[in-house]
Amino acid sequence: MLRVKEKLARGETATMVLVNYPSAALVEQLGRVGFDIAFIDCEKGSATTERIEDMCRGARAAGIAAIVRPWSSDAGLISRYLDLGADGVMVAGTDTPQAARDLVEAVRYSRFKDYADKLVIGMIESPQGIACLPELLAVDGIDVWFIGYNDLAHRMGFPGQGQRPEVQNVVRATLGRIAAAGKIGGTLGSPETVAGLQEAGARLLLARGSELVAIGATAFLSPLSSGKTSK
Repeated sequence: MLRVKEKLARGETATMVLVNYPSAALVEQLGRVGFDIAFIDCEKGSATTERIEDMCRGARAAGIAAIVRPWSSDAGLISRYLDLGADGVMVAGTDTPQAARDLVEAVRYSRFKDYADKLVIGMIESPQGIACLPELLAVDGIDVWFIGYNDLAHRMGFPGQGQRPEVQNVVRATLGRIAAAGKIGGTLGSPETVAGLQEAGARLLLARGSELVAIGATAFLSPLSSGKTSK
């Protein structure tokens, strides 16, 4: 079984990094420093087919999983990324039971020999998805329910305000409901929020690679004097 699936099955928390810079070497480094999943975003990212294949190889070399988000839920597209070596997919707009069933069927059809080794992540991104959460959780085959709170905020009438209390209260309450149902939930986090999100019930936490670089740069640069070098 995929190592991250074993980790989640033990009740542990898994970590995932959005690889903003499409690089196999960066994917390998993320594995070396302790992350569980490299997230390759083909909905908004720029990775080409060949680069995706290389990044998936980098993930295997590092012993971590490569998860791809296709730009649509098309079954042929999902199959293509899995054939390139992805260990699973994360699909946007999985806000209805039918969309969830279609996602599971697409993965099962394309990977009938090793389906159990694939990680299937459905994204809840709308009030509609929140409202029908019990029906979504009843769909067999979704490994993780990921709450995309930026799109959720937009559809709640707060575009660009994913950290607004009204939005984050819904996120945390939904994570709690998912955990209470014995399922796995996840969302985007930051160093300031991951502990609270984990306490709320999140078992898969996503960070943006670009933000990790910014955090490291700030930590390095901030102690330096802005004045002239002493002679």
